[in-house]
Parts: sequence; C-alpha cells; structure tokens
Amino acid sequence: MNIKDLTITLAKNRKKLVQNVSFKLEKGKVLGVIGDSGSGKSLTCKAIMQLLNNNIFNIEGSVKYQGEDMLKMSKKKVRSIIGKDISIIMQNPMTAFDPVMKIGKQLIETIRAHTNLSKKQAYDLSVSQLKAMNLTRVTEIMNSYPHALSGGMLQRIMIALSLVLKPKIIIADEATTALDVKTQSIILEQFLDISNKGIGLMVISHDFGVIAQIADDVIVMKDGKVIESGSVNQIFYHPSNPYTKELLKARLLTDEVNYA
Repeated sequence: MNIKDLTITLAKNRKKLVQNVSFKLEKGKVLGVIGDSGSGKSLTCKAIMQLLNNNIFNIEGSVKYQGEDMLKMSKKKVRSIIGKDISIIMQNPMTAFDPVMKIGKQLIETIRAHTNLSKKQAYDLSVSQLKAMNLTRVTEIMNSYPHALSGGMLQRIMIALSLVLKPKIIIADEATTALDVKTQSIILEQFLDISNKGIGLMVISHDFGVIAQIADDVIVMKDGKVIESGSVNQIFYHPSNPYTKELLKARLLTDEVNYA
C-alpha cells in the first residue's frame, strides 16, 4: 500500500486536519505510527479504511493498493477489499462488536459475507481461528455476548476476526491501549507473528514502548503532519526532530516512574 499526499479537511470551513501525509506499507513489515492525541494518526487510518463521512470530511491525495487508487474506486469495489484484503483492529473492541449479537454469529456472518462457505464451515473456521489466538473455552466464547467477555479477550477475538480471511494488510489503531501488561504482551507477540506470515501491519499508537518492540519503520506525526520518519533504530536512537526527542524523553520518564 502506498499513501501519497493524503490530506483531510473539514468540509464546512476547509480546515486542514491532516496534511500531505505520505508513506508505504510493505509486505511482511511493521510500520509504527506514533504521535500524541490529536496528531492525526487515527484520522489517517480512518481515511485509508474509508470510514470518514464524506459530507463532513474532504479527502485528497491517493491511497494506492495493488496499483489502484482506493479513493477513486467504486463503493462496491472498496467493500470487496476492506475486511478481506485489508482488515482493521480498533482501539475499543466493545464498540467494534454488536452488543446484542453473540460473538459466534458475528464471526460467522463476517466470514460468509466475503466467502462462499456454509454456516458449518464458517463456524469451524471461527473456532479454529480463536484457538490460534490461544483462547480457551472457545465454544463458550462463541455463545457469549460481547459484554460477558473481558476487553483483552475481545481484542484477541478482533485479531482473530481480522486474520480469518487471510488479509494482506492489517491496520491496528491503538489496539493495545487500556490493556493490562500481560494481555498487551500477548497482543504484541501476535502482531509479530502476523508480520512473520508476510502480512503488512500498520500499528498506530501514542506509546513509544509498543512501537519500539515490534516496528521495522516509524513515522512520527504532529498537528496532522509527518514530521519525521525512518527505521525504528534511527527514530529511537538518532531522532532529529525536537518533538520526537520530547516524546522519547517523556517515555523514559514514565518508565523510570513505573520501575521506581
């Protein structure tokens, strides 16, 4: 995937929220996108996934996937790509699942929307994928409503759902936020496993520690712009932008407090 000069403006007043953002997401690589709240990280993600309301936001630039600009594709073609070839893992899993529908039904319906599998085949595939996430009591999970499961468990189910159709790209938007340390560690290990399978992974976070553990390359965003980019070693050990240095300094101070 190649994003070029992505610009997002508010339709009502032409205020620019994201300006000329460009980067590549390569097969089998992890791209970390770092920045404070309001830096434009999630807006960029939602623009790529076509989740922004066109009546509120104007999107310019290009989002090329397999040589075609997704911003110029028909809605039907975009729908055939999103969810199948390109999956997203959202920050809050409770809002990603329908609260009045059992987990199993949601997994099965998603699979059948993109494949010709029968209900039984979709069920078996769902169970297999949940087990691959090291989840236990899978039958119980399939028969549960989202509110009956923990946030960490729902996050792992969401990862299972994102993987089930064998996507080429996964975008994780603050997917480890608010998780306990143990669950976060499990999620990060699964992210590394995802990239090892040849899937391009874009991890959006405000946490430098998360990005440091799994990213190959990093872009740093501030006020809707990319202010620095490079390999993870370059960004962490030889940052050139004062803002990046401040973010790293803040992270080190937080670690000192946590280990004190």
